[in-house]
Amino acid sequence: MKLKFFTGLIFLLFLQSCVPYKDIVYMQGNITNQTLSSTSYKIQKGDILYINLKSADESINRLFAVQEGANSANLMTAEALFFKGYTVDPNGFVDLPIIHKIKLEGKTFKEAESLIKQKFLATQFTGSADLYIKVKLAGIPYTVVGEVGAPQTGVLYKENPTIFDVLANAKDITAVGNRRSVVLLRKELNRPHKHILDLTKADIVYSPYFHIRPNDIIYVKPLKQKVWGTGTTLQQTISTTITALSLITTIILLSKYAN
Repeated sequence: MKLKFFTGLIFLLFLQSCVPYKDIVYMQGNITNQTLSSTSYKIQKGDILYINLKSADESINRLFAVQEGANSANLMTAEALFFKGYTVDPNGFVDLPIIHKIKLEGKTFKEAESLIKQKFLATQFTGSADLYIKVKLAGIPYTVVGEVGAPQTGVLYKENPTIFDVLANAKDITAVGNRRSVVLLRKELNRPHKHILDLTKADIVYSPYFHIRPNDIIYVKPLKQKVWGTGTTLQQTISTTITALSLITTIILLSKYAN
């Protein structure tokens, strides 16, 4: 009777500890013909900007060099961009050579380029001056913690990176990570906001939080199967179950002989 009871208990634990296939597969289902959102990123306070300016005047070009005296291979290192990039201050302004402070908070990159060019033309050049300006983020910093292969703080150098870019850098979600309830913390309008993402659904690509923004924090919660501790794969679970059954059987037999 005892053996049947313990066998049933172990079998129940076995069922509870297995992670269903549908809980570990990304982007299940079909993607509809819905148009993807094309909202342009708007510059925020605390952003570090890479601003590239080219003109016929070499003295102006040198002022906007990311790292003076560095060779081209080192121009886009994280260290160079952090120390030589242009930080948007708490009031939304960026301090640039010659034109000094200019408010870029809330502007798209195209709008920022146009505004900077107007300021330069009004300050330093004639209206017909040949001037090229490029504005972009000097990398997109992120943090990912929880049930991933390699929790980390990193920087992405890519246009419109997605949450899967972050997870790829973090060596993917573990077998006991909850893909249906990934937490994303994002600062919006100077306030932190919490969003829950279900990465098992194909329509995640339409979410406004599918694309990563600077300083996003991603937390992957554990599945309750991790608490059971009986294995993260079917093979591990079977092995643990057999070991437990063998131990229980041994204890029961020894108790009988002792009596």
